[in-house]
Amino acid sequence: MHIIAYMKRASPDFIACVKALKALADPNRLRAAALLAYAGRELCVCELVDALGESQYNVSRYLGALCAAGLIRKEKQGRWAMYALAERSGPLNEYIIKLVKPEPCCGPIVKDIARLEARLGLREKGVCVIGCNC
Repeated sequence: MHIIAYMKRASPDFIACVKALKALADPNRLRAAALLAYAGRELCVCELVDALGESQYNVSRYLGALCAAGLIRKEKQGRWAMYALAERSGPLNEYIIKLVKPEPCCGPIVKDIARLEARLGLREKGVCVIGCNC
C-alpha cells in the first residue's frame, strides 16, 4: 500500500525504469529480450517460440510484458506479429545487448541462439513463412 503511494509521486522516468526492471526479472522474459538483441531485426512469435522451446501462449505473455515495459516493440504485418528490441538507447537496452554481444553470456542463451539460428534458416527471402512448430 505504501509503496504504491510513493510510486504515484515518482517521476514518469522512474516508474518506467521500475516496470522495465520488473519485466527483466523473469528469466524467460530476459531470454526473449536477449534473442531479440542478438537478432538485431524483427522476429515473429513463432521464431521465438521455437528458439525458447516454450508454448506460444507463454512466449506471447513474455513479449506482452516486455512491450508494456517499453523494452521491445511490436508491429503487425498481415497475420504475423513481429517483435524487435526498442530503438531507444538506455542502460537497460545496453545491458540486454551485452548479454549476447560480442559473445553470449551463458549456457541457456547460447542454446537459445543456436535454436534461433536454425529457425531463421527456414525463412524465405528473409521472411518467416512457416508459423509455429509448436
